[in-house]
Amino acid sequence: MKLNRRSVLGLIGTVGIGSGAAFGSGAFSNVSATREVEVNVVGADGNGSEIATEFTDVLVDASAAEVALRNSDGTLVTDATTLFPTSSDSLTTDGGTTVSTDYVSLIANDVSVVFGYEDSGTDERLMPNSTYDYSSGFFKLVNNDDGSGTNFNVDLDTGSGLLTGIGGSTDSYNQDVSAGSVSDLSATLETGDSATETEDLTITITEA
Repeated sequence: MKLNRRSVLGLIGTVGIGSGAAFGSGAFSNVSATREVEVNVVGADGNGSEIATEFTDVLVDASAAEVALRNSDGTLVTDATTLFPTSSDSLTTDGGTTVSTDYVSLIANDVSVVFGYEDSGTDERLMPNSTYDYSSGFFKLVNNDDGSGTNFNVDLDTGSGLLTGIGGSTDSYNQDVSAGSVSDLSATLETGDSATETEDLTITITEA
């Protein structure tokens, strides 16, 4: 059963990535190209909400200067620490790992994540026709053991080659996350040459 359907990775036009590297010709007629990945979080056996809550979270790193969030009402949020987890509800696993408030929950927040934006004189846009590599920790899978010791399987799957290299794989990644543990995943963004590019990212969480 689908738990949530969110536009989560809205990607807009030109400049660099703080934690990654960009390669490409940069040749493009429109510097305001849009890249967007719609995220679907899926549970299992008609029990998606409970499974996602037990698993705890799938998060994205929003620490780089060019990464912002957009609320469901369209408001641009440039301070990731104002969204869950905040300093007042920081996330610590039973294994003792604390998740930085620079991370934004893809389960608890109804947001899109914007890569490259212009706002109040700030220009942090991305280059088209380029490859952006995000190091390990771009996605964070958190299984905070609720006492039952349950392991969960998390599958991240995309379709059209925009968001690739998830966890060092291609456009899909599958892993069992043991109770009380955190798994850090890298990712690669491939910006094409069209004015608008979109794809779906489906996150499926099941008991392992």
